[in-house]
Amino acid sequence: MRFLEFGNKENKAIILIHGYSISWKMWIPQIDVFSQEYFIIVPILDGHDTENSSTFTTVEKAATDIINYVIQIYGNHIFAVCGASLGATIGIEILAQNRLNIDKAIIDAGPVVPTNKLLLKLIILFRYQQAHGMKKGSKSIDYMLNQTNYPKGMNDEIKKVGGNMSDESCRNVHRSAFRYSIPASLKNVKTEIAYWYGSKEPKFMKKYAKAILRLKPNAHIKVFEGYAHGEMCIGDPEFYIDQATAFFQL
Repeated sequence: MRFLEFGNKENKAIILIHGYSISWKMWIPQIDVFSQEYFIIVPILDGHDTENSSTFTTVEKAATDIINYVIQIYGNHIFAVCGASLGATIGIEILAQNRLNIDKAIIDAGPVVPTNKLLLKLIILFRYQQAHGMKKGSKSIDYMLNQTNYPKGMNDEIKKVGGNMSDESCRNVHRSAFRYSIPASLKNVKTEIAYWYGSKEPKFMKKYAKAILRLKPNAHIKVFEGYAHGEMCIGDPEFYIDQATAFFQL
């Protein structure tokens, strides 16, 4: 796993973890703002690095790799971790391992309850088709991406990352993330947690939120009206920054 750093290392640190089949560049607007006050650490998840060959294995290994790096270059007290989708599930695992002392966590629509095995098989087949379509420059992929509110430049990044991803990474991501179950150790974590998702996301996001509340009854659950998966942090970063800043100041 490769890491990027932004801002002054003497400041409080924030970890930003990107989602599946998307570039770390989804965080550029957040990096530009947050790095003025915080030290920003951005992992480029295995399987998603277009500059180096790597294979994603599991959510647990990704979390461990991030923790080890952060402790080595910064220390074990982190102000915040923010993850989106796959990055959100990795964020939960970072909290559950409880090796970092983290003040705040924004968990944006990450799977935290195991998915039905048949549904998971269908999801993986669909993702294979998507990735292969990106490799071939499929017009249907362009149409699908154009239905989101992502910036055009980010759509190009998605096609670049997805087209470069191996079937093994694709399979491992989905088997690990959609089979993931929150460890009971999360209830012992002192981090203030926010779980966010959009009103246009699948209904099982409510199940994810309830699973977090069972272990962390004081978690801040927030549903953002009119947003589909990833559309707030990627398509409306100014609003995301405003919401995150408000949460950071609680």
